[in-house]
Amino acid sequence: MRLLKIISILLASLFVLGACSKEEQSNVIKVAVSPAIPPMLFEKDGKYTGVDLEIFEGYCKSRGCTFKMTAYDWLGMLGAVTSGQADVAFSGISITDKRKEVIDFSKPYFTSTWDLISLQNRNIKIADLSQLQKYTIAYPTGSVFDDYVKDVLQPKGYYSLDRVKLYPSPTEALIALQNGNVDLVFVDSVMLQSYQKSLNLPVSSSYQVVGFDNLGFAFKKGSKLRDDFNLYLSELGPEKLKAIINQWTK
Repeated sequence: MRLLKIISILLASLFVLGACSKEEQSNVIKVAVSPAIPPMLFEKDGKYTGVDLEIFEGYCKSRGCTFKMTAYDWLGMLGAVTSGQADVAFSGISITDKRKEVIDFSKPYFTSTWDLISLQNRNIKIADLSQLQKYTIAYPTGSVFDDYVKDVLQPKGYYSLDRVKLYPSPTEALIALQNGNVDLVFVDSVMLQSYQKSLNLPVSSSYQVVGFDNLGFAFKKGSKLRDDFNLYLSELGPEKLKAIINQWTK
């Protein structure tokens, strides 16, 4: 129950106005988020916080802009950008070829690995991927893990896509893990670190996917905002960007 109570903190859906200049701007940047992706974007003490927000606040401060965040589930967040309801989305979004067909991504700002996590008291350790057949895997609908299961695990007979349990957000997948409805949940490695260190959740890695996962800010197609944001990332430089990320992930 302690895990359930801690996770419930992540469930709030709020509208948050971020002001990045001294004067009110007439054109407000519309931001879509899914605030259950620590340490990239999550809620703490009733406010949104995290790596992505700090980066975007820095951008707006440098440009004298104002932005307004609206919370969605994962698919809703991406849909808000593709439909033009939002100008940009950020919450630890993986850059994929399929998504690039309908979204313009910024330059990658972070590279992550993935973990299959389980409850510590289950002590599940995957030494061979053929062991996955014994377990139920979950992750959010529309996440990049779909491609991994479909393109890597399924062709080798390790796991089929139709066996995956899908949830609207990582929070709900974690609740399912706590309730014993699933055995394993796919997360980014930085999310696992945050769950363990910041939220003290009793979860551990059962298997880590060796490889890389590039994260980016998602903009609607043809966005000039994307081009200017890329310019800001260049202005920020790799060392300052690394310093921002390290303070959330170390």
